[in-house]
Amino acid sequence: MEQKGPIELALKLLDNLKIVRHNEHRYISSDFGFVNSFVKMETTLFSLGQPYRIKEGRIAFVKQGSVRVLINLIEYTIQPGYIAVIAPNSIIQITEVSPDFDMQMIAADHNFLPISGKDDFFSYLLHHQKSIILLLSPQEQQQVEHYFTLIWGVLQEPPFRKEAIQHLLASLLYYLEYIAQNSIEQNPAQLTRQEEIFQRFISLVNTHSKKERNVNFYADKLCLTPRYLNTVIRQASQQTVMDWINQSIILEAKVLLKHSNLLVYQVSDELNFPNPSFFSKFFKRMTGMTPHEYQQTK
Repeated sequence: MEQKGPIELALKLLDNLKIVRHNEHRYISSDFGFVNSFVKMETTLFSLGQPYRIKEGRIAFVKQGSVRVLINLIEYTIQPGYIAVIAPNSIIQITEVSPDFDMQMIAADHNFLPISGKDDFFSYLLHHQKSIILLLSPQEQQQVEHYFTLIWGVLQEPPFRKEAIQHLLASLLYYLEYIAQNSIEQNPAQLTRQEEIFQRFISLVNTHSKKERNVNFYADKLCLTPRYLNTVIRQASQQTVMDWINQSIILEAKVLLKHSNLLVYQVSDELNFPNPSFFSKFFKRMTGMTPHEYQQTK
C-alpha cells in the first residue's frame, strides 16, 4: 500500500474537496485564499479538539464571538479586536468556539508573496516565531479592516488581479510587523527572562520533538543547565520540560494517525519510537486510548 503523508489543512486540499472557489463568502485558489465570513464555512473541515497541520501561512481577524485554540502547543483565546499571524506548517487545534463566532482569514503560499531571497515570508516577518497574536488599538483595527475590505474588493473584479493582491498582502504583513515591533518598543520589559526562555524552548520543542526527547538537548540549545531549564519551565508554565515534549509528540502522533493512511507501526517509526508496543503504551498513557482506538474516533 502506498504511504501518504499527513493531510494538511491546505488550499490545495480545499480545492480538491470542490469547495466553491469564488462566491460571496470566500475565494480559494491553489496558492491564495480569502474567507470573508466563517459563518457559512463547511463544517466538515473542522472537528473540535482535532489537531491539524496548516500548510500555508494564515492571517485571522476576529469579527465577533470568540475561539479558544492551541497553536503549536500554546493556548489562546482570540476575541474581536485580535489578529493572529500564523506561520506555515503550524499545528492548530480548535477547542472551543462561541455560537456567534465569525472571522475573516487570509491564507497564502510563501511562493505567492512578492519577495525574493526569503524562504518563508511569514516566518521572516515573525522573526522566526511560529505565531503572533496582536490586540489592535481601535485605529489599528480600523486600518486592518480597510486592508481586508480592499483585498476582498479587488478579488471581486475579474480577472484575478494577482500582482495587486500580492502587494496588498505584503503591505498588510509589513503593517502588522510594525504594530508588533511598536508594541515591543513601547513595552521593552514586556517579556521577563523566564518568559523569553519559555518561548524559545517551545519553539525548539515544536521543531525537534519528533527526534529529540532528552532534556539535555534543549538545555544545550539554550545554553542552560538541564536543572535550571526545568526550574524555569516549571515556574513559567506549571509543567515540566518532559510534559511539553510529550504533548508535542502526542500532537504529531494525532495528526499522523488521523490524517494519513500510515499504520500504527509506521507512525511509531516516523516518530522515532524504539518499537510499536512502546509507542502504543505511551499513547495510551497520554490520551487514555490506544492509537487504533483514536484512529476510529470521529
